[in-house]
Formats: sequence, structure tokens, C-alpha cells
Amino acid sequence: MNKKIYRLIAGGLSTLAVIGTLAIQPAQAAGYVAPVSGSYVMRLVSPLPGSTNSVNLTADAKGDWDQFYGKGLNAFAMYADIKGDVSLTFKYTNAAGVAISNATVYLIVNKKYSCSKTTFSTTMSTNYPGSNRPNTSSIVRDWCGDQPQMGAGETALIGRTDSFGKATYTMKNWNIAGEQYPAAINKLNQYSKGIACGDDTMCLQTTLAPSMSAHPTESAERGEDKDLVFLHFVNPKLTALVPTQKVKAGTSKVISFKLTNLAGAAVKGTTVTFEAYGEGDDVPEWSDISDANGVVTTTVTAAKGTLGLQVIRAKVYGANKGTDAKIYWIK
Repeated sequence: MNKKIYRLIAGGLSTLAVIGTLAIQPAQAAGYVAPVSGSYVMRLVSPLPGSTNSVNLTADAKGDWDQFYGKGLNAFAMYADIKGDVSLTFKYTNAAGVAISNATVYLIVNKKYSCSKTTFSTTMSTNYPGSNRPNTSSIVRDWCGDQPQMGAGETALIGRTDSFGKATYTMKNWNIAGEQYPAAINKLNQYSKGIACGDDTMCLQTTLAPSMSAHPTESAERGEDKDLVFLHFVNPKLTALVPTQKVKAGTSKVISFKLTNLAGAAVKGTTVTFEAYGEGDDVPEWSDISDANGVVTTTVTAAKGTLGLQVIRAKVYGANKGTDAKIYWIK
């Protein structure tokens, strides 16, 4: 994925950006205001971003959308399970590194102008200026700031720091389908070239920003050195238990797939759809729901005398891509 997608997301947080276009402000172009050191520092400490569990996008911000934050901006892309629980802990200090203890602090979810399509519920108190959510526990998508009748879009979770300056935020994701499972959790998924994440069916992310304010002004946010997190929600990994096999024509065979999450655990209760291509009969079941072991099954059959390849494609419901199992019908 081209990292410019993040410049589109974060650059839109300022009225200096051109909303609704794909134009990128060149580094150090006219109008660029170099960031200065912030008065507050906010870092993600759990999960702690690193080379094995995140993609560091900080270099992509330099000389471009870093101007909308304090000089100490860090930016990371990370993955989370669709329909899973999210727990993030940030540490808040002043510029000298002294913990800001026993203070009200915030985590902004679906930051305005990010066009984040993610939806959540939370047991925490929230601050939301709009009027389009069903209850105070719901976190609705961002409407990019272009639909004022829908509210500002972004929701602020209200936290309280402990004596070490740490505050933990919890949510549950409620989107039906997410992105494809990543090839590695420290590599970016491949998205549609030249299309902003908010407009791309291949991309599902929330822009998260800790702050000392529920909805900080641009000038206030320029005084905050923070970790900006692009949290991408992915479908379970779908694996064919037997990727390729030979089956005697005139018989039937049960084909199994298994779903696992980012931690490698089985995922139950997820709908998977099936399609058949090539030789053999169509699959009798359009879909199956994963069991306690994360397994879904379908059955393949072919009349006597059938020869050749049949492909059974399994997809998590709502996903753009699937996983294939190949059956070679033989005498």
C-alpha cells in the first residue's frame, strides 16, 4: 500500500488540507508550518508499538502532515480483529516527562475528517457532539466533516490517569466485515491504489489520537506530542485444511476450512460463503457458520467420468477475497 493514504487521512485534519480531493501538499510547500515541541507528551504503552507488531509511518509525516501536531509526533499502523475487543493504554506526561496523574484525559476515536467507517460500543463515558448515535455507549463512524447534520463524527473516550500517568481505553468493534488478513502484522495490507481509505472497500481503519481535550482545536493539538494510531480491522485468517487433493469421480468429499484470529486462536460464529468453479457439481451449501473449533465445511461431488480441476472458494461473509481449495477429479 502506498503510504500516501495516511497523508490523505491525517492531512485532512486541518482546514489547510483540500477536503474531498487526492491532492497531497508537497513537503515544505508554501503554507507549511513546521511543528514545535509540545507541552504534553502522549505515548501508546500497551500494546507497545514496535517493529514486530506495527508499521511505523512517522517518516511519512515529516515535512507534510506533521505540522498539525507537536514536533514529537509518532504515527503507527496496527491491526485488530474484526468484531473483537480493543484495549489501549496511553501514558500522559508533560514536556519534562513528569506523569500527569489523576487527571481527566481523552482518546479520540474515528477522528474527524478521517472518514473512518469503524463502529464500536464501549462501557466508558464518552463525549460526542453529534445527534446520530443510538445511545451513549455507541461509537459511530466519522462523516468526514462534510455532513454537519450528522454531527462532528469523532467520539472522545473519557479516561482518568493513574499515579503513573497511564489511562486505559476499551471498546468492542461491531463492523460486519473487515480487511483481508495481513501477510504479516508488521507489513501494510495492499489497498486500492490512489483511493483514500475512507472510500476504499479494501480498507477499514479508525484513526485514534490521545489528547488533553475531547475535541482539540488545531492550535491546541499542535501543542501535543503524541502517538497517532491507524488501527486496521481485519477478517479472520481462512485456511483450507487440505489445500489440494485428488478425489475419485462418482463420490463425495467434505472440504474443510479453519478460521483463526491475529493471536492464532479459533474463531467461532463467523459466516463463510462458498463458490465452485471448474469441473464437478455445485456446492450444496451456500454458507456455513464456524464451529467452536473455527471450522466450516462444504461437500463436493462429481458424476462418474468427471475429470479435471474444481476450485472451491471460501470467503468470510462480506470479504473481497477468498481462500481456495483445489479438487482434482480422477477415475
